[in-house]
Amino acid sequence: MDAIKKTAFVALFIPWLIFSQKENGTLYPKDTIYIQYVHTQQNNDWNAKFKRNYRGEFGIFFNIESSSGDIALFYSFKKKADTLCIEYLNNFHLSSLEEINEKRNEWIFNNKRPPADRNGVFQTYVVEIISNNKFVKYPVIWRNEGKY
Repeated sequence: MDAIKKTAFVALFIPWLIFSQKENGTLYPKDTIYIQYVHTQQNNDWNAKFKRNYRGEFGIFFNIESSSGDIALFYSFKKKADTLCIEYLNNFHLSSLEEINEKRNEWIFNNKRPPADRNGVFQTYVVEIISNNKFVKYPVIWRNEGKY
């Protein structure tokens, strides 16, 4: 009799668990943000872009220095970057670290969640202008946050 109760409970619980999740696998939708990377040639500048292995994946590190703090991001070569015409750059709002932190706090408040890491809150892209008529959009993760 006890086994029947457990089986009935599991049979009722599994559909609830499956259908309570949203399409992207999370109950809390992520905001999409775009951060611009600009390489500069100063001696003591923290801005850098270099290839490296990060937690078993090979890719590119982006270190971005801003007036409000430093940003450390990683692009895995397993993901697809997009190269676009420069005329489409105006379609993307480039966010500052201050704006990102404000959006993160607003996301936590609106979803009634405890502080979440930026990888859990945002789908993040780095935008790098590579020529007068092209730029690249890299899907990235925030280094040392969340499962990365």
